Amino acid sequence: MNAVAYARYSTDRQTENSIAYQFTKIQEYCLKKNINLTGFYSDEARSGTNTTDRTEFNRMLADAEKHKFNAVVIYDISRGSRDVEDWFHFRKTMMSLKIDVISTSQQLGDFTDPNNFLMELINVGLGQHMVLDVRKKSIDGALTKAKECVFMGGHVLYGYSVVNRHFVINPPEAEIVKDIFTMYADGKSYDDILKKYKDVRGRNGRPLGKNTLSSMLRNEKYKGTYTFNKRQCKLLRKWAGGKLRPESEIIKVENGMPAIVTNDIWERVKFRMENRPKATNKATRHDYLLSGLIECEKCGQKYVGHTSTNKKGYKTSYYVCGNKYRTKTCDNKNINAEKLETFVVISLKNYLEKMDYNEIAEKISTQINSASENCEAEKTELGQINNKIQNGVNAILSGINIPELETEIDSLRTRKSELEDLIAYKEANKPNISKEDIINLFKYSAAHIDDANLKTVIQNHVAKITAHTDGSITVHIGVHLDSCGGRI
Repeated sequence: MNAVAYARYSTDRQTENSIAYQFTKIQEYCLKKNINLTGFYSDEARSGTNTTDRTEFNRMLADAEKHKFNAVVIYDISRGSRDVEDWFHFRKTMMSLKIDVISTSQQLGDFTDPNNFLMELINVGLGQHMVLDVRKKSIDGALTKAKECVFMGGHVLYGYSVVNRHFVINPPEAEIVKDIFTMYADGKSYDDILKKYKDVRGRNGRPLGKNTLSSMLRNEKYKGTYTFNKRQCKLLRKWAGGKLRPESEIIKVENGMPAIVTNDIWERVKFRMENRPKATNKATRHDYLLSGLIECEKCGQKYVGHTSTNKKGYKTSYYVCGNKYRTKTCDNKNINAEKLETFVVISLKNYLEKMDYNEIAEKISTQINSASENCEAEKTELGQINNKIQNGVNAILSGINIPELETEIDSLRTRKSELEDLIAYKEANKPNISKEDIINLFKYSAAHIDDANLKTVIQNHVAKITAHTDGSITVHIGVHLDSCGGRI
């Protein structure tokens, strides 16, 4: 059996020594059980309640998909996960890949067996119970501390510094914050503000953007109101959507920190924010047909749709580089939405009307399916190994007793199993696009290019649109194969 070791430690009174200890125990176990260790994966200072942010764990899963080993050895269940859902998702994934999961300190059997499942559930449940208990105590302690209006970690709010865990005003930054509030209160737009402060970088090192301004202008801390626990962004290390918590759970202390903006400015900003023109009704909003398809040649960012209204009330819809729109860090040209969409639709109609469906479908299906990986090399090796195994068995049956022969046969059987899995995987995942699939896609597109399904037709045939720095546009038209119903 070829196996890999996985170890992890979090930050709860553990260090890298914990990794060494786990690997030592795993090596001792594998030596005793005659398991061949071929690789090691370890995540340091990573939570047991979230597998998505563990680099090595996910690298191990990727290697498992490639069948690089047939067992994973861990010290105990808690090193794999302290989250019941994550643990059993991991177990199901490994089972589907026919990879064993082994613990050096706990018995892990077939978890589809009711008794084995119950024992595993109890073990991982105890780990999650411990996490929840620690979490509850940590939250209670944090809420108590927050009532003292101290800095509770994370990024320091722009405009402030922290001294002895308390907020103090950062004069240069505070002047910028104050001016931003004043400009907005006086009727200036986000674009006006970003143009003036295009060289300012936030705490994350990125330029200020419209989302940054929106968040800043709503933050009560700038008027001196200390707040904590306002939003629940994560639950057990997983994104929880940034939902607002109930008022009873929010810590709010008026005059709990030094104010940067006056109450007068704050109220003027608040009034304008609350009385901005509402977004137009969805029925009258421009349907941006090319969303996600246009790429800026200058910075690589995707273009986004935007509608502007002039002083006479006329609306113009256009596509603008995402970096230009959000952070003003790109100056590539805007594209008139109506003109570009009309050009794309006309080009698509010509493409669909003039082509020979049979000829191009035959060409595409042949090119894709013939490019698939064949298994001839693996099948040839498998045939050779089957012959060697049979010859070895015949030798043993004839009375030849050589210890090395049995070891060699075991090795050949392991390789046979690997090859069978690899062949099955390749054959199950090879491209399977038929000529009829592609013809049906063309017929569907031709029939629906003038109705409500136009956006779907565009997504099926427009691979990419490049917005060049000189104002020209390149539209790449073809076939999205995953729209043909085949497996690719």
